[in-house]
Amino acid sequence: MTRLSSCSRHRPDLMKHRTISLPAFTVVGISLRTSNDRPQEIGKLWQQFCAEGMAAQIPNKKSENIYSLYLDYEGDHTKPYTLVIGWEVHDASSLPEGFESRTVPAAKYALIPANGKQPDSVIAAWQQIWRSDLARTYSGDFDLYASQGPDPSDQEVNIYVAIR
Repeated sequence: MTRLSSCSRHRPDLMKHRTISLPAFTVVGISLRTSNDRPQEIGKLWQQFCAEGMAAQIPNKKSENIYSLYLDYEGDHTKPYTLVIGWEVHDASSLPEGFESRTVPAAKYALIPANGKQPDSVIAAWQQIWRSDLARTYSGDFDLYASQGPDPSDQEVNIYVAIR
């Protein structure tokens, strides 16, 4: 990663994060191999996820919170990765057809809030993360969308970025 000079170095307010360690956990959902330069593919996966009434098909959900996982990075944020959208589960032994189970590894994370109008807030937060000097491990990151209130476009979202 290229380091910016001290004159042009940008450290957004968003990077005032807290650090948290989490154990491994399992998510069941739908997936896509993609990269950040293909936002239309990411949008299509979200449309599929929202349109097909998937929540009712997943047994053993821990909550109604939605996870967007970023796993299997081929390098940094400019390279392909696997995107999984789904729910954390107690048990992933019986998966409905078309779903997959993925384990998010135990890690130390930078927890960054991205609350507000969605998806704009999450997109802006990730753009700032990509420009930041966070010591990322690329072992697995995720967005956590808390159960929705009356307006799903104004939603509480926390981004968890795996760090050293």
